[in-house]
Amino acid sequence: MNNYALSKSFKVSGKGIHTGVETTVTVHPGETGRGYTLKRLDLPNSDILKISPKVVSDTERRTTLSNGSTTAHTAEHLLSALYGSHIYDAHIELSNSEIPILDGSSLPWIKAINMAGKIQAKNLMFGLKIKRKIRVKDELTGAWGEAIPSLSPKFHVELSHDELAIGSSKASFLYEDDYETKVSYARTFTLASHLTPLIHRGLLKGANPGAGIIVIDKVMKDQEWRGLEDFVGIPLERRDDVGALPLTSYRSENEPATHKLLDLIGDIALIGQPIMAEIRTFKPGHKINTLLAQKIMEEAVKNKKIPTYSLDSTPIMDVTKIMSIIPHRPPFLLVDKVVALSETDIIGVKAITMNEPFFAGHFPGSPVMPGVLQLEAMAQVGGILALSTVQDPENYLTYFLKMDEVKFKAKVVPGDTLIFHLELTAPIRRGIVQMKGRAYVGEKLVSEGFFTALITKEK
Repeated sequence: MNNYALSKSFKVSGKGIHTGVETTVTVHPGETGRGYTLKRLDLPNSDILKISPKVVSDTERRTTLSNGSTTAHTAEHLLSALYGSHIYDAHIELSNSEIPILDGSSLPWIKAINMAGKIQAKNLMFGLKIKRKIRVKDELTGAWGEAIPSLSPKFHVELSHDELAIGSSKASFLYEDDYETKVSYARTFTLASHLTPLIHRGLLKGANPGAGIIVIDKVMKDQEWRGLEDFVGIPLERRDDVGALPLTSYRSENEPATHKLLDLIGDIALIGQPIMAEIRTFKPGHKINTLLAQKIMEEAVKNKKIPTYSLDSTPIMDVTKIMSIIPHRPPFLLVDKVVALSETDIIGVKAITMNEPFFAGHFPGSPVMPGVLQLEAMAQVGGILALSTVQDPENYLTYFLKMDEVKFKAKVVPGDTLIFHLELTAPIRRGIVQMKGRAYVGEKLVSEGFFTALITKEK
């Protein structure tokens, strides 16, 4: 799964839509694997805020993040742009509390990212996985969100507004789509009937004309119309109907729905990694979005448990079944059994004994399993996963094309039992298989890496 890093820092200034305060934002290339972090420069004694769903402190009309000493408002548009650009590590510095609204979309942030430039990140991105459907609901509003396990990230939103006022009420985004052209242009919108209450609550102080869209969602009285003109600061042509057009022309028929999609991506970005799930929302808002992000994070952490198996359980595949799928034979068959298998991952086991032929020379008097053979064993387990997707695996072979980010973390010696966990990191396309592999002895991670293989029919 591709991920990128900023080539250099960039700086953007503007007013916060609710506070009206001028703020300068500087975004720096992040520390690899650290995710998104934020620092308030106007509060020198504040702590660096590690962005995650856990630091969401308010979701009224915006996403506010706080760790007690550092607070930042309206983070969703910038985070959406970073996430949509497949940039998952960045350090953000603010000169004040609210990130600027700019034109109400994430397009200015995308332009700034493109000007700064992107490079391939040093680390490969695996993405968080969930094993079951997750659903959250707001009983008061009827809003809901759900995440369904998938081999690639997908986002869908559906609004409940009158389509006469806002146009098409649905929007979608897939991981392989171009975020800039499909999502980033969509500006925030406010229904005219909501303006007065928001103003009375001290919000929208920085909502200048051009910083979003006002949608005429009901027939307005003369007094309401005059109030609307006072708010935007320009004379308006009187209308006596529910408008199919906003005061500022839509950039697309479904711009409001697309902006809700933009917000959803920005709120899910709090997790800081791609989510291997299809995410669906109805009546989306920051409350339901961030609650869903929190639940996804909790579920993904559960799924990171170290793989185990019971000695009393019957394996999914014994060594005889394994040899009917992959062509390897002793002494080069390095998998004893498969104890778990799904469409996306597999767990295999190898008992390491002193009888292994490689111990004779590696090393006399100090037997250690070669790291390259640990990788070969992982590759064989991964080959079983790959070939389990075809009806006649005995007619196919798996050729490994490359391994990336390989790490050896501990010695493997006689008496150890290796447990291998291989997971697909992308859907299998044109015979290309991409996997993340980990090898454990007990609770200790001993080796890991990313694998790319080709499955091809030989007979």
